Amino acid sequence: MISRLRLATRIGGAARLLAHARPSIPATTRLMCQVPQKEETPEFGQFFRDISGLLKDKTGETGHKLLAAGLLTYVLSKEILIIHDETLLGAVMFATVYAIYRKVSQPVADYLDARSQEILDLFNEGRNREIDALKKGIEEDKKIEYMLTTRTDIVEIMRENNAMALELEYRNRLHEVAREVKKRMDYQSEIEIFKRKVEQEHMVDWMEREVVKSISPQLEKDSVSQCIKDLKDLKAMAVA
Repeated sequence: MISRLRLATRIGGAARLLAHARPSIPATTRLMCQVPQKEETPEFGQFFRDISGLLKDKTGETGHKLLAAGLLTYVLSKEILIIHDETLLGAVMFATVYAIYRKVSQPVADYLDARSQEILDLFNEGRNREIDALKKGIEEDKKIEYMLTTRTDIVEIMRENNAMALELEYRNRLHEVAREVKKRMDYQSEIEIFKRKVEQEHMVDWMEREVVKSISPQLEKDSVSQCIKDLKDLKAMAVA
């Protein structure tokens, strides 16, 4: 049994050496591709798990149990471990402590975890507020960014509004020019009409004066006589 244990120990040591051994790499290759190596921290009890695994591979599922029973028998037979009152007291104390541990460990662990979580939450309260403020700021920045995406549309609308304002001003000025031109044309037309009227009146007066000047007393007398004669003829025709 002891020889098997020594053999298993040697095999476990060789397995660990092979597991942690690194292949030889040329210097140029190491310089060209330097891959960071992670240092693996061995877990607690890894040696015993390796030994147990090797024993299971060599002796089956009950090998490690038989090994433990043999070691206990050897220790008791050689009086390395002597069973007396203190040994029994130690066993009872160990069993009592283990029972108390199994009974109290979980509630105490839960209480300590809750207490540590409360302390952590208290410490993280300011940090959480700052994180919330930063998140709100990010949301506001996203809204501003969305608003900035519409700046091209706003610029286009402003450009169209300016073009419409310029078109309206242009049409208003055209209308004002047409109105002023019409007023001046109406003024010129009135002047022409007034001028013609004055000329006509002047011409009529001049012709009347000339006609009056051209009538002699004899002609005037003959004209009056002819008028009287025409009136009499008209009267006779009316009576008949």
